[in-house]
Amino acid sequence: MAGTSIEEHRHAQGQLSVVTQGTMMVTAEEGAWLAPPGRGVWVPPYLQHGARYSESSVHIRIFVDPTLALDLPDHCRTIDVTPLLRELALDAVRLSVLPAETEELALVASLILRHLRRPAAALTLFVPYGKDPRLRRVTQHLLADPGSRAGLDELAKLAGASPRTLLRLFQAETGMTLSRWREHLRVTVAVDRLTLGQSITETALGLGYQSPSAFTTMFTRLMGQPPSKLLRTLD
Repeated sequence: MAGTSIEEHRHAQGQLSVVTQGTMMVTAEEGAWLAPPGRGVWVPPYLQHGARYSESSVHIRIFVDPTLALDLPDHCRTIDVTPLLRELALDAVRLSVLPAETEELALVASLILRHLRRPAAALTLFVPYGKDPRLRRVTQHLLADPGSRAGLDELAKLAGASPRTLLRLFQAETGMTLSRWREHLRVTVAVDRLTLGQSITETALGLGYQSPSAFTTMFTRLMGQPPSKLLRTLD
């Protein structure tokens, strides 16, 4: 589906985006973070980043003054959006246009900041790019074609490195093996596509799996639940 893309930019304030429908993907030098419904993305002040919103995306955006963000995470992260946080975000937007409600707005803001100080989301759909140019050539290639069946030798040739060096770069810079990183990428892309209404069969075949059952097995192993169950939680 077509959507909206925002070119890379930065702002002095921190930004919390709460997704209520569709998906949002934030990209930065470090990697990409996907937020389906019920999730949000925190972007710290001054961080260069871009964003992509699905055609059906609906989100609540809140800017946080840098003086209030000093003890908040200094890197992008996804957060779980509880029903309370969602209502607080809606209240903050409503109160921000009512100058007479500054005291109530301050209270709402303090509660939102408390949520942002909590541990990262259990469902972390973050795809690290890596820093080494050789590694980034491979990660960018696979991001463009997550269903690619290119083997290690082919990817090493693309990187301009030996297969052994490429495997070492993946482990050192992403904390994952090449095969694990590819599975993580496919799960992230799968959540994006499934949230937008693509069927499990379409998603599985589009990501290079021979059958929906093979895809479901991989998805369940990484996410702790099958895709059908996960989708029911993204409300």
